[in-house]
Amino acid sequence: MDQKLTLIFLYHYVDQKMTWTDAQHYCRVKYTDLATFENMDDINRLKRPGLVTSPSWIGLTDDPKSWKGPLGNDTNSWRWSSTGETSKTAYQNWQPGFPNKYDANQLCGYVTGSRWWDDWDCHDTQHFVCFKGKKHFAL
Repeated sequence: MDQKLTLIFLYHYVDQKMTWTDAQHYCRVKYTDLATFENMDDINRLKRPGLVTSPSWIGLTDDPKSWKGPLGNDTNSWRWSSTGETSKTAYQNWQPGFPNKYDANQLCGYVTGSRWWDDWDCHDTQHFVCFKGKKHFAL
């Protein structure tokens, strides 16, 4: 009987405000990295206090080298900090009209209170969500 190895992400909301880079460092030291989402089930497992009001950094960062044109709006230029790659499943949950890279300054991603993704200035401080990967066997 074949067993399939799957990776389940366990999410940890951090009730501190930091810049995206500081949040990433914190997550890499204490967990695995900033949160990565590969499907809606991952988003649904995300439990945060103040869900309606607290935007929280996640592991999305934009790669301007991947832009098409001087100020691209290509969602495929966004990479997960844990892998440096786009989504393996092509799953995206961008708020309609986003990412918009306002003035080319919004290069970091966060999850909104309604669980949409949005882009914002990486130097701003926000709460954040880390993940820890855990391998599970499924029959």
